[in-house]
Amino acid sequence: MGTPKGYSGKILHVDLSREEFYIEEPAESFYRTYLGGSCLGAYYVFKGMDKNIDAFDPKNVLVFAISPTTGAMISGASRFNITAKSPLTDTLGDSQGGGFWGAELKKAGFDAIVIKGKAANPVYLWIHDGQFEIKDASYIWGKFTKEAQSAIREELEDDKIRVALIGPAGENLVRYACVTNELKHFNGRNGMGAVMGSKNLKAIAVRGTGKPVFQNEEEIKELARYGMQQIKEDYNVISLREYGTANTVSYNQSIGGLPTRNWLSGVFQGAENISGEKLSSTILIKKESCWGCGVRCKRVVEAKEPYEVDPEYGGPEYETIASLGSYLEIDDLVGISKANELCNKYTIDTISLGGTLAFAMECFEKGLITEEDTGGIELVFGNTDAVLKIIEMIGKREGFGNILAEGCARAAAIIGPEAKKYAIHVKKQEFPAHMPRIKASLALAYACNPFGADHQSSEHDDLITYEPLNEQVINLGINKAENLNELNFEKAKFFAYTQRVFSLLDTLELCMFCFGISTFYNMGHVVKLLKAATGWDTNLWELLLVGERRINLMRAFNYREGFNESDDVLPDRIFEGLVGGSSEGQAINKEEFYKTRKMYYQLAGLHPDNGNPTRVKLMELGLDWVEKLLDLEDN
Repeated sequence: MGTPKGYSGKILHVDLSREEFYIEEPAESFYRTYLGGSCLGAYYVFKGMDKNIDAFDPKNVLVFAISPTTGAMISGASRFNITAKSPLTDTLGDSQGGGFWGAELKKAGFDAIVIKGKAANPVYLWIHDGQFEIKDASYIWGKFTKEAQSAIREELEDDKIRVALIGPAGENLVRYACVTNELKHFNGRNGMGAVMGSKNLKAIAVRGTGKPVFQNEEEIKELARYGMQQIKEDYNVISLREYGTANTVSYNQSIGGLPTRNWLSGVFQGAENISGEKLSSTILIKKESCWGCGVRCKRVVEAKEPYEVDPEYGGPEYETIASLGSYLEIDDLVGISKANELCNKYTIDTISLGGTLAFAMECFEKGLITEEDTGGIELVFGNTDAVLKIIEMIGKREGFGNILAEGCARAAAIIGPEAKKYAIHVKKQEFPAHMPRIKASLALAYACNPFGADHQSSEHDDLITYEPLNEQVINLGINKAENLNELNFEKAKFFAYTQRVFSLLDTLELCMFCFGISTFYNMGHVVKLLKAATGWDTNLWELLLVGERRINLMRAFNYREGFNESDDVLPDRIFEGLVGGSSEGQAINKEEFYKTRKMYYQLAGLHPDNGNPTRVKLMELGLDWVEKLLDLEDN
């Protein structure tokens, strides 16, 4: 059997230490098993590494992967995945990003790039129309992302080159450094930028003039036309297009779920000042999109006072507005946008940054750290100038910034035992800006997600809170509405089932604003798109098994690294009542949490006592090779 449509049939392997390349041409059965994106990345990282290798060791495997649907001219098919052992969590790290880089890799003729080793000096990879080479990056090492991207395009004499790159934070091994393309699209979480930095890899520049070959172009065009019509009519998409993801600020404030003052409260007095409506009426200058997408949810902002904000770095998303706004009790939208710009220059994940700064501010408030520790910076809630100064210190790993570059969990261990209670994380990854004490299934999602707290690994409770229920939810076997902030069996089932769906979407690298259970392309459309791309006579059953395969690969990797149920836990603050406003006193009940966590393990086919994959489940998923590598308990 030949290469299925939608794929180039080529995986590029790079050894930076030896400056060697080779091309793998997998069988069709391999592609059908792992599909692409996150699942394919997890395969190569697990298969290519022995246990207990440090994330900054040259033996860490770094994978950039797309999917058979990437590059289709349809809204939501723009994304790509970066996978490696995470320097932040020590789990199998996974990070999706949008923009234009993924589609360009498809046109350049590769399905993935698998990188190991460490270059002797700073380099970047140059990949173009099936060709590849290692280029010197010494002259751009240390430069901010805008200058580095411009220099690469100038050197290669092509301003259409797409560049995935890191800034100084990645080079300096900030544990939550991210990767950017076009200066405003990010593979944000899990510290993939720091892994690049540890390999002396500044960037991967890609240019392709080839055209992706799909099985049924007309079917894809028909799906695209359907999507564009839905974009004009769907209320949620209209709001997203009008206000960007910042439309979520007002909603989360209204339900008492806007994380504030290091997760003490769910309401923020300055919420209106940082809302999507406020952004749109003040500093917004342009709306942009990712490859081929009609939603146009990306914001571009510009300001002169009180801080000058460069529009080439885009604008803040909801997560950034909350993590650098309400987390820190900052209601200065221009200040938040300036902080966002600095993060984009240095390539710092804004979510982990905000969580780490909120932790530090509470430690400062409690007297656990002082101005003597911070280098004279008054690190108090609401201090925008202090935030801007400390971001640069983190990016450079200077002074107290060197401690905060470790993330809140490791920083707490350095500051002292009293600091631990103020570090809001799971598996050392800071919480994203959705409140599990309000959307209760997120308590399970944050605790049990393989690579730490994450808000896009399952659906949120609002989807099953109001009647009539979405038809796609009913298809999952959920037939009645549930209380938003209640944990019970139905919530455990909701998380277990939607986690498989989101795992599949991360493998197909499809945007969750366009494809899924509550979006204008439903799961039936996902099947149609993959059929049209590849020609496979697939169905939803087969595809959801791929979603399970990815989850079990990740959990198996983590088990090999020493993780178990003791890591699937929440910080104590989530079991304490929220302070103020409509959500006053709301908390997750600890007994209910552990009860429903066990239900989730059973529903997911994991060992009910320790959450590890079982022999039978791995065999069911065609992961016999994983089962043979591990000493697993029978279920």
